[in-house]
Amino acid sequence: MYGDRFPTIFCPGCGIGQVLNFTLNSVDQIVQQDGVSRDRFFFATGVGCSARLTSHYMEFDSIWSLHGRAPAVATGAILARPELKAIVFTGDGDAAAIGGNHFIHVCRRNLDMTLICMNNGLYGMTGGQSAPTTPRGIPSTTSPYGNVENAFDLCEMAITAGASYVARWTTAHPQQCIQAIKKGIRKKGLAFIEIMTQCPTHWKEEPTKMMKKFRSQAVRLSKEKGKESLKKDQFLVGEFADRDQPEWLETYQKIIDRFQQ
Repeated sequence: MYGDRFPTIFCPGCGIGQVLNFTLNSVDQIVQQDGVSRDRFFFATGVGCSARLTSHYMEFDSIWSLHGRAPAVATGAILARPELKAIVFTGDGDAAAIGGNHFIHVCRRNLDMTLICMNNGLYGMTGGQSAPTTPRGIPSTTSPYGNVENAFDLCEMAITAGASYVARWTTAHPQQCIQAIKKGIRKKGLAFIEIMTQCPTHWKEEPTKMMKKFRSQAVRLSKEKGKESLKKDQFLVGEFADRDQPEWLETYQKIIDRFQQ
């Protein structure tokens, strides 16, 4: 049906196809286990490598929107049709740079949608430039002598802004990713799932080595192991927030009901 878009439009070894696999597995399980119709799922993307998922490979209602604006577009969709289960695919540059304001405010409003962020630590589609998530000291096409800026912790941003569910895993943790996405879709309110994703093209490293590195650098969050215990190049994975709190659509509907009475 899509000709040369198959088997994949992505670079060899890119982790975005894995994230698509995790997401479709999660959606399929929810359809079967919860009896939710496929027609209730809606997907939105911004601009970047991850944006090609909805336009190329998914037979769901979806939209390829403006750079960084996918959360705003998804907001409009669920305001018009609150029964929809909105899922936003985004990259770290798409979400944290030009889309940073939309990202923090959709978390602040705690709207009922799921944001899946593929974090490869750079701008992949436009040449491997430094992104808001590029670690300090790491060279890129725009920082050949090393990035001099501090990196955002997107999960901490989501928690501080007010998201109900926040988790981080990597492409080397497939089952954990699937379970986190399922939980995020079922969670009332804003769910943010960050998936550390390999970009072998711009990091110039074999994808298998990158995934092994994810495994060695990822530290499971526990009572004994927090951010203060991390060594250089390590990062936390796991569930960082899972809380029940007012969701925007339900709160607004109560106001409407009150005045209609």
